[in-house]
Amino acid sequence: MNAKTFTILSGVTAAAVVLAIVAMLGQPRFEATDTHGESLLPNLVKDSERLKTVVVRQAGETLSLDWDGKFWHARERHNYLANGDRISNLLVTLARMTKIEGKTKDPERYARLEVEDPAGKNARSRQVSLIDNTGKEIGSVVLGKRQYNIGSQGNNTYVRLAGDPQVWLAAGEVEDAQTGISDWLNKEIININANVIGRVTVTHPNGEKVVAERETTESPNLVIENLPKSAAAASDGTADEYARVLSGMTLEDVAAAADKPFPKDQTLTAVFEGMTGFVVTLELAEIDGIDWIKIKGTPPSTAMSKPGDSKMVDLRTDWGALMSNLNARTDGWAFQVPAFQVSTLKHRMTDMLKKADAPRSGPPA
Repeated sequence: MNAKTFTILSGVTAAAVVLAIVAMLGQPRFEATDTHGESLLPNLVKDSERLKTVVVRQAGETLSLDWDGKFWHARERHNYLANGDRISNLLVTLARMTKIEGKTKDPERYARLEVEDPAGKNARSRQVSLIDNTGKEIGSVVLGKRQYNIGSQGNNTYVRLAGDPQVWLAAGEVEDAQTGISDWLNKEIININANVIGRVTVTHPNGEKVVAERETTESPNLVIENLPKSAAAASDGTADEYARVLSGMTLEDVAAAADKPFPKDQTLTAVFEGMTGFVVTLELAEIDGIDWIKIKGTPPSTAMSKPGDSKMVDLRTDWGALMSNLNARTDGWAFQVPAFQVSTLKHRMTDMLKKADAPRSGPPA
């Protein structure tokens, strides 16, 4: 197998897959595998240098993952970047899987072993098809229920080669095959620690604003800057929720921005200003009950003022590069996000205020 083969299998580096394949070839087999031991997909390693597409079918959905020579992309999601590590793990695991013993050939028993046709909306099976650069199928397998083993020998999986009624118990398990279709995408949108956020300004569709800010770069908490007169925040940490919004934000699905217009009268805007000068602008719209965002970054400017007129220097992070990378990933895209990740942004000023104590009723007359 040549270096190109290794690179395609990993989606990362040739060296990484060299180690994986060496480990695969040198790993001891289980006793049952010594008897049967036939590779589940014998053509995968041999023909992997021609591998172009991995097609995943599950619960009535299909996602085609295409290799461009450097990265994997999701065809049905306008070629958005796919999760290369997950695809790498899938391919290496499939290359290692071997048959232990034949099970049923009765289609009536497929659902019990979760190797039924994955076209059904409620199907629990996952079909993975491997296509080469000429459109020829290298192999296709339906992955079913796992068989868990006690000890160190690893777990097994019920599988069925596409077009073959025979169900096999195979050595190995494809953990990532049990994920949803969108989990094959590169899910990270942005991840900025809350402690570098100096100011957040949220503007609701009706013009109402909530502004949270650190009074100085040393302040441990943000405060609501534009509190109504005589009002108090619900707690000292109430405003900190805004700074945490960009920490570990992930997508559930993705669409081309042009295909997902945000109505102006239904769009909330949040501007996050970093204490090192960067700015992240996020638009949020709820469309058909689902939260979608569009996001972009602005690199630091040396002329930009900092909270408390104090300049903060972070030599550990190249914020200019981080903003450029953010825009390279997000420009032209709209992202469906979990509701809990953006729920704070929907809070109105009244939600942030300390509630007045209810008047005590006097003793009965």
